[in-house]
Amino acid sequence: MSRAMLAARAALLQAAVGCLLGPGAVSAQSLFAADGLGALSEPLDARSRALGGSGIGMSGAYLLEGDPAASAAIFIPTATLSFQTATTTLPGGGTAGHTRFPAIGASYPFRGSVFSVRAGSFLDQEWETSSEQTIGVGGEQIEVSDSFVSTGSVARVSLGWARTFFESAAMGVVVGNHTGTTERLFTRQLSPEDVGIGVLPYEVGGRFRASGMFVGAGVRWDPVPLVRVAGSLLWSDNLVLSPTDGDVSEPGRYNVPLELRGGGTVTLTSGLGLHVGVTYSDWSETGLVDGASRGPTWSYGAGLEWGGASFVGKPMPLRVGVRHRDLPFLSSGETASERTYSGGLALDLVAGEGLSFARLELGVERGNREAALISEKFWRTVVSVWVSAG
Repeated sequence: MSRAMLAARAALLQAAVGCLLGPGAVSAQSLFAADGLGALSEPLDARSRALGGSGIGMSGAYLLEGDPAASAAIFIPTATLSFQTATTTLPGGGTAGHTRFPAIGASYPFRGSVFSVRAGSFLDQEWETSSEQTIGVGGEQIEVSDSFVSTGSVARVSLGWARTFFESAAMGVVVGNHTGTTERLFTRQLSPEDVGIGVLPYEVGGRFRASGMFVGAGVRWDPVPLVRVAGSLLWSDNLVLSPTDGDVSEPGRYNVPLELRGGGTVTLTSGLGLHVGVTYSDWSETGLVDGASRGPTWSYGAGLEWGGASFVGKPMPLRVGVRHRDLPFLSSGETASERTYSGGLALDLVAGEGLSFARLELGVERGNREAALISEKFWRTVVSVWVSAG
């Protein structure tokens, strides 16, 4: 092999390893997904999506990672599953879509406490990018085509405990670990006009497994019968992406920021409640390439829930909401944000003695993501099933 080709292979390997360990260096199929660790994928169910997306301080009982104290109100063994689909209209008219199970959980009350297990989405790491450029090899200019493909996701699995105190207050904790795998492949094709048709594309890639523990705690308080307030925090150790096979031997380590949540519900009239929520986290020290992280991010939303509707004699709560969210990673060097308008409903399939033993919930969001002059629109639908053992 010629010295020029050896130099080219070394340059390609260096470029590929840089892409694999620093995914912030590439653009995404969705322009808002990959300038960092991927797209932040929140573990929310249909009800929380419909009510503005905060997932904390809502009335009733539910199983969500962001509100560990909420499960204290579950009095019978319960399991819940959420299914999510999304379709995004990209700049230029293309579309991208995905399906996910963003929140799965089960709980079991025992001697005044409620024990639970949860699995939820965290980072969507699926994207694809390509570019063409000219590089210098052995004193010659060669045209190359690069592509970088990433598939996979990072999820969170946790165990929880919650308990009610003094009838009007509750607390809960969760302990868990990051999990999931990601496969990445970098390909460089040299122009046949410059190097001939006998030169095969160069590829380098690997598979990575996510790890890193996290802990969370939350409280809930009903100061008066018509008001509920709640707060929570979630602390994570480093997110580690360890190579399991391929051309990269060193793991990537990223600092996941502390997440603070607050929210509450006020009953305005009989059957009508106002829900508000806010989330804060600071992604400044994530450990990505310079300029890939936004820094402090805020999310705030509000929603109305009306319980006066019914269908075939069964209660059918109706919900609407609105939300603004700062995205944690820059898009082509610009800060990005997301705004959504949402709605949804619920239907008790099996009920008795004032309890719901099987419930179906629907949440639909219409949203827009923006960064400077770039924008994309999306639809997101979440269906949640809640089943209890009577």
